[in-house]
Parts: sequence; structure tokens; C-alpha cells
Amino acid sequence: MSSVSINTQTPPIRFTLTYKDLLEKYGYLEPPIDLSLLSNEDYHISVGGVAKMMLSLIDARFFGKTRWVSLGPGYPPSVKMGDSEVHFVDLDPKSLANYTRFKEGIYNESHGLGKYEIVGQEYIAYANYNWLSAQKLLEFYKDTDIYFINDFQQLLVGGIIGPSAPAVLWYHIPFVPENLSKKLREFLIKSFEGFDLVIFSTKRDLEGLVRVGAKVKVKQIYPFVDPSAYKTVGREKIQYVEDKYGIKSDDKVILVVARMDPMKSQDLAIMAMKNIDAKLVLAGDGSFTSKTLGHDKGSIWVNKLREISRNLKVEDKVIFTGYVPDEELFALYQRADVVLLPSRIEGFGLAVCEGWLYGKPAVVSSGAGVSELIIEGGNGYVFKSGNVEELAEKLKLALKDAKVGSLGKETAKRCSVSNAINELKEAFEIASEEYKKV
Repeated sequence: MSSVSINTQTPPIRFTLTYKDLLEKYGYLEPPIDLSLLSNEDYHISVGGVAKMMLSLIDARFFGKTRWVSLGPGYPPSVKMGDSEVHFVDLDPKSLANYTRFKEGIYNESHGLGKYEIVGQEYIAYANYNWLSAQKLLEFYKDTDIYFINDFQQLLVGGIIGPSAPAVLWYHIPFVPENLSKKLREFLIKSFEGFDLVIFSTKRDLEGLVRVGAKVKVKQIYPFVDPSAYKTVGREKIQYVEDKYGIKSDDKVILVVARMDPMKSQDLAIMAMKNIDAKLVLAGDGSFTSKTLGHDKGSIWVNKLREISRNLKVEDKVIFTGYVPDEELFALYQRADVVLLPSRIEGFGLAVCEGWLYGKPAVVSSGAGVSELIIEGGNGYVFKSGNVEELAEKLKLALKDAKVGSLGKETAKRCSVSNAINELKEAFEIASEEYKKV
């Protein structure tokens, strides 16, 4: 693949300074700004699953020339990141707020968190953001072999870029049509049909598309991680995270790695701790857009979770880490006895695959896409979505038998970047078939 243009909402890097602040700090900076000219304090690599997946494909040299378009309010127009260019779409605060409400409406309804009544101004802001993203992508059409569009924030991009090059959408959140209002379901189907091929993360979502009879080429590929990116740390680093988060050497540890969001259902994990002798470590912070908007729903959710833990009198068992840098996250995976994914419904759940890389047993909700890969008692356990009593029982089983995690290392190969590359090659070939005939 000689040239790919990637589109995601969340950028591969997050700046701690605005473009204006960077100019004041460094003087004139020629876009695309070479990141090697900046201090490590000015930005950090995104921790989001979709951004990580795209970065692992770039690192594996799956793409040739790569350009990446993302949302970046107040960010520089573009940066050079290794051999890739990253271009940012800016939105004013009002447009950003309206856009976020629309895409959160899709997200919440898809995850059973409430029905969304479409509001004109919110849809206009969403459409405008998609238009600006497509406009930037079209600047590269002359040497773009394929457009690789990611997730529900970018649904209109396929229809806007039209026949300029094949466009593949990877839709990462659940598509269970029976859970959606007719209006939203029809919006999603029409949007899917604007792409040359749609990738779904699970068989559940693929079957959902088949049931509605959408006229679109489709392929199912499990999300993936790059195993080489997950390091084994020394005992001193594990001791450091134990001291930092108040974990005793003889504590059993249940680890949840997820952003702070009601969809991630950390409340169920806390409720299950009532009769379990272990520490529950909740690692993660808020989402990109909520923090950008300045009314961090992650903080609101954390306060709610703290209240639940106090009411249940388990606050001494629950540890909130906030944002965790990679080295600490690796140490937490190594220190954990169980990796838990409590989400009532989830597109997939890459944290489970990350835990398997470290040989940890997983306990997973039946509503999570990754439950399709669970071999009960082999690499983990599945509990019925939302059932706290069954969750507690499955956690106890997983804590008793550490050997359950050993099979997970084998399962993790199905969610590796090397496996995904072969699947993606096939998907891109299918999407490009009609273009080769021209």
C-alpha cells in the first residue's frame, strides 16, 4: 500500500499547549511542525484504542506514505510524526459542543445509555466537522490509494469524499439494530452505504448489519494490539506502583483499564467488591472531547463511583489511578491477578487482550465484543451483562486459578497487529476492486 490517508476523531498525539502557546514558547514554527523540535512536556502519545491501532500499523510499515486527519481544537495545523504527517481540524467552542452532543447521542444510544432525539444544530455541527475532515483528506487525493476512516464520529466522510479513492470505514462501537431508534438506525445504514467497505469488530455487529439488509460490502476483523509494545518491567517498577497506589505485597489485584465513562460500567465492578478480598484498581481518565470541552464527564463519573464505594463501605478496596503512563500500566498488568471488563455493552475491549499478553485471566461481560474469544475456564470467564452476583462469582473463580490466564497468551495472537495486517490487506483489496476496473 503506497499511500493511505487515515481519519480518526482522536488524534495520535495530545498537546498540553495550544498552537498559540507553542508559538510564544518557540517562536515561528513551520507546519508541519517536526515533533522532535518540541519538548516531551508539550504533548503525549494518545492512549485511546483506535489511535493505538493505527499507530501500530504505521510502526509495522503496513502503510507507505501516511497522512492522518484528526480533531484538534487549538492545535497546530499539522505536525510531522516520524515519517507521517498529522493534520488537525479546528472547531470553535460552540461548534465543538454541538458536535460532541450529536456524536455522544449516537454513542449513548448504541450503548443503551439513553435515546437520542436528533437536534438540528447538533447535526449541523457534526456534518460540518465531517465536511472539514473530508475537505482536508481530499487535499491528498492525487496520491492516496485508500482512505481509512475510523468510527462513528466520521460517518459522513465516505459520502463526501465520494469516488476520489476507495474508502474503508472501521466501525468500532456496537451495531445492534434492535437497540436503536428507527431514525438513528436508518442514519447509520445510509452512512455505511457511503463507503466501499465497512469493517465490524465482532460477529455480533456483522450479524446486525445482515439483519437490516444494508447494501454494503462488509468484513469482520477483531481489533488488535502490537505485542512488542507491551514491555516486561522490573520488580522495582512494580514496587513503585504498589507504593504509589497503596497496594500491599499480599493483596490480590483486580484491574480495570478503561476511560472514566458510564459505558465502561465501573460501578458494577465496585458493587461486586462487597464480598471479595482484593483490591480493585480502576486505571484511566476521561475521553478526549469531554476534556477538550472543559466539562469533563470523566470527573463527574469518578465522583459518582466514589460515592458508590463509600455507600457500600468498600472505599478501602477501590483505587482510582487517573491517567497512567505506559511503564506504570505495564507494571499494573504484571501485578494484577485478574483483568476485568465490566461494560454492560462494548464494541470490543482491547484491555482484555493486553491482559492476555501478560498471562492474566480475564473476566468479561457478555455484552462486550471480546466475549466472543473467551473460552470459559480456559482463558477467562464470562458473566451475564449487568449481573453483579455472577460477576462476583466469576471473579472469585479467576482469583483462585492463575493458570486460566496462560491460555490467553495464545488467544491474544488473534488480536495481534500481524494477524490484522493480513485481514486488512484483504479488506482493502475488496474495497479497491471497482476502482481497478476504471
